[in-house]
Amino acid sequence: MASLNSKSLWFAGCLSVAMLCSGLAQAGIVIQGSRVVYPAKEREVTVKMTNIGEQPSLVQAWVDKGNEKLTADKADGPFLITPPITRVEGKKGQSLRLVYTGDDAASKKQETVFWLNVLDVPPMPKDQDANFLQVAVRSRLKIFYRPEGLPGNPNQAAEGLGWSVVQAGNGYALRVRNNAAFHVSLATVQLVTGNKTFSVGKDDVKMVAPGASVDLPVPGLAGQPGAGAKIDYQWVTDYGALSQRETPL
Repeated sequence: MASLNSKSLWFAGCLSVAMLCSGLAQAGIVIQGSRVVYPAKEREVTVKMTNIGEQPSLVQAWVDKGNEKLTADKADGPFLITPPITRVEGKKGQSLRLVYTGDDAASKKQETVFWLNVLDVPPMPKDQDANFLQVAVRSRLKIFYRPEGLPGNPNQAAEGLGWSVVQAGNGYALRVRNNAAFHVSLATVQLVTGNKTFSVGKDDVKMVAPGASVDLPVPGLAGQPGAGAKIDYQWVTDYGALSQRETPL
């Protein structure tokens, strides 16, 4: 079977336009979980998919190192996926097998993150009209490749984050440093000082890599907070759940 070309990816960007059309074939593939953890000791990891729609879907999967513009034929992720292209019948499930093939860039002292792409192409309807537009939906999930023997607990890594307030341009930002060997995916961040609460914008909340620092702009903050200031934040665990912690600044 031939690989899906870049035109298929272009369709995914047309979703907002497609909503205006009277005929629209929507994808129905749902992936179990919001992330993939790949322990180095495992020979393979399985990702489960379910087609919640009535019609079959054609699915193509590939892994990249972080460039979301790469298509399957240029994928640079060090994983073998079986099957790379598959048909999933309506109301049925299918599993993708991921096998790590090795990567010189992957560290043995900390996690390395890759990205799993799942492109879902619904079938052409038999009764399509002139306004029909085919829509392919691509999902991207983080793959955390986790070497053996890393110090600490991945689900407690966020508890050791270091926080400080720094000037950023004409405003201020929260600088968060991750000293753990695991990535920390923040979900929400708030600075509480006195009787005021300042929230980091949803689009500005980031994942913090091991050993890295990230500056999170804090809208409305006009200076260094006073004594007793604290940080209230949430992060995503290995299981896709949210954990919350409050810590002094």
